[in-house]
Amino acid sequence: MKEYHKILYYNKGIMGAPVIAFDKLDGSNIRVEWSKKRAFYKYGTRTQMLDKTNEQFGKAVNIFEEKYFDKLHKFFSTEPTYRNHQSILAYFEYFGPNSFAGFHEETDKMDLLLLDVWQHKKGWVEPRDFIKQFSEFGIPNIIYQGNLNQEFIQNVKNNVYNLKEGVVAKGTQETKRVDRKVWMIKIKTTDWHRRLKEKCGEKAVLDDLEGDLSILNRDLCII
Repeated sequence: MKEYHKILYYNKGIMGAPVIAFDKLDGSNIRVEWSKKRAFYKYGTRTQMLDKTNEQFGKAVNIFEEKYFDKLHKFFSTEPTYRNHQSILAYFEYFGPNSFAGFHEETDKMDLLLLDVWQHKKGWVEPRDFIKQFSEFGIPNIIYQGNLNQEFIQNVKNNVYNLKEGVVAKGTQETKRVDRKVWMIKIKTTDWHRRLKEKCGEKAVLDDLEGDLSILNRDLCII
């Protein structure tokens, strides 16, 4: 069961390339595997398998079954683009109003939104196709469509778009590698990094940045 990939920061993206940027939901990644014969039959977090008995994430399975199971199964089973695939993986964000940096409040009303779809041997569904085909199921808000440039990056950092965490920007490129045709980067707001520092300490910020302080705005002092 393919784990959701690690999304790199914007400095690893293709500057000047066209992107579609989605609201980066502040929660935990959930993955679900589908086949035509078995429907949705495997669940997991980013790193471990999952079922309803899981104390921390079991609710996510219940939400998926209520909100997505029947509609997505019908869509994958009948839509010509998908119905003959050996397997399909759907990736979701599990979050609540007070979720932050992987922490969730027990009393929150939790939700799931569809982030990405992976097709066996074909890779990620391209951003425009994803919007066209899956918007009706519930996906993150589209924040920006245009070229990846410094103005947009700085607008996200300065939270011009009133975001909770930031954005995930997706683009496409010509390549024979199915796992690289769609590329993704993240941009986080300075506000989010400031809250992370206050809640979890400077080390948590450094870990999030993988030690690359150049990603931060200068007004957020870490060292």
